Amino acid sequence: FGGFGSEGDAAGFALWVMDEIALRAGDAKLDAWLYPHAYRKAEFIKRMMETDRTIRMAPVQGPIVPVLRDDPWMSKDIDLVCDKAKDGLIVGRMDGHRPILFINAVSYMGLRRAARMAERANDPISAKRWRERATTLRKAWRRGFDTPERDNDRTSISTLWPSFVGHDTRKEFEQLLDKRWNEQRDASGAYKSVREWTYFDAAEMHNWTMLGRVDKVWTSLEYYWAKQQSSPGLYTWSEGTGEENTFGLWREVRGWLKPKHVTPHYWSASEMLLLQLDMLAYVEESEEAPTYVIGAGVPKSWLAKPMRVQGIGTSRGSLDWRYQDGVLHVTLHGETLPVRAGASFEGVKVEVETARAAQ
Repeated sequence: FGGFGSEGDAAGFALWVMDEIALRAGDAKLDAWLYPHAYRKAEFIKRMMETDRTIRMAPVQGPIVPVLRDDPWMSKDIDLVCDKAKDGLIVGRMDGHRPILFINAVSYMGLRRAARMAERANDPISAKRWRERATTLRKAWRRGFDTPERDNDRTSISTLWPSFVGHDTRKEFEQLLDKRWNEQRDASGAYKSVREWTYFDAAEMHNWTMLGRVDKVWTSLEYYWAKQQSSPGLYTWSEGTGEENTFGLWREVRGWLKPKHVTPHYWSASEMLLLQLDMLAYVEESEEAPTYVIGAGVPKSWLAKPMRVQGIGTSRGSLDWRYQDGVLHVTLHGETLPVRAGASFEGVKVEVETARAAQ
């Protein structure tokens, strides 16, 4: 599983990565090679959803973070994936506790991605089964959102981005993010404290993007560019308040003799990159109607000049778009889906064509 041992979100995240890479590659042989692994992971999510006992996966393979490996109390659950299911939800372990809504959001996403892989593998029966399980999980997640579980930090990083499990909970989710904003920020929108878990903030910016709150996204992003870089000008970010991932073997490799934190941090790097790509274009992966969203992170002031964006990858294929004089023109190279413009483009005329039609 990973440096924290066996964790309940691992199968869902693995399925997300597998589907994304296979989609980009467009290689039937890669899909065929991956599919048995996708099948196994999707069925493991089913097992976690239905278990009436603790699931452990031992022995744990790979390097474990030393503080967890060497502490008898912390290491006793290093192989624990989840406890017995409760109220239709997986009670998975992650980061040493049970962030239930996060685990189930990721597992929902994994089942949906597994279903897409099943369709490409000509296995419609499994695709239907996994979609039905995803729907069951989403409904249980919705009930769980009305409990104190919603206050876990990880709910704010998974409800829309990257899982879309809460696509019908937007109003309540926006209220949750507003509450967190008021607790964490001063009147200017700057953070009141040094940010230890920078990838959480980046993912929260991503969720603000998908709520159409361009103001919140840019206030946060500009703060991170100006105030939060670990190495100013290199656009790298950090984790925590000390180096914990050297395993005692390579303390100076990252560049600090007395590290103040883990940096560069690749979770943060990927969150920031994916955020800025999705600010240009992404797919709203709701259960009923996936939709391309164009320019969700574009400030209204940018509309004063022409813009052109080419080759933006999405979960349904790439696209190009250009804007000039009140017209937003979109060319789809991937799946043909509905298209809508981001909040700043209100009142703009939207034109859509497929790459085939353009040729």
